[in-house]
Amino acid sequence: MSISLYFDEIKTIIDKYTATDFILGSILHFDIRPGNQGYLKGEITFVDQSSLFFREFLDFYKKINKVMYSYHYQNKMNQMIFRYDNAKHKPPLNSNDHKHLSDNTVIEVIETDVQCVINEIFTIQNWIYNKLL
Repeated sequence: MSISLYFDEIKTIIDKYTATDFILGSILHFDIRPGNQGYLKGEITFVDQSSLFFREFLDFYKKINKVMYSYHYQNKMNQMIFRYDNAKHKPPLNSNDHKHLSDNTVIEVIETDVQCVINEIFTIQNWIYNKLL
């Protein structure tokens, strides 16, 4: 899958969720860069005024590789609920992929994606999105 096709896929995913009553709006920015690289940045505002901010720096060589990613979910008071990212962590973790929780706990996770994160938000909020299945 190329960077362009990946960006199209992300837009389709976001558009499906935006069609629900639970998302007030979204902003997406796609930047195709030289050397088969890309940068994606977005923001989704939910009906309860919580927000998801996300970004991915991608490299394509036979497949998409997320060099850097962050999915930051916060409530309407700008307090973090959770954040997934793959930044190097101090103290070091066994894996770069991890999740920050609102109580400042950090747990190791497997690499995630924007669709899984939105699904998690819908689950936390008890929002039903069966239109998307």
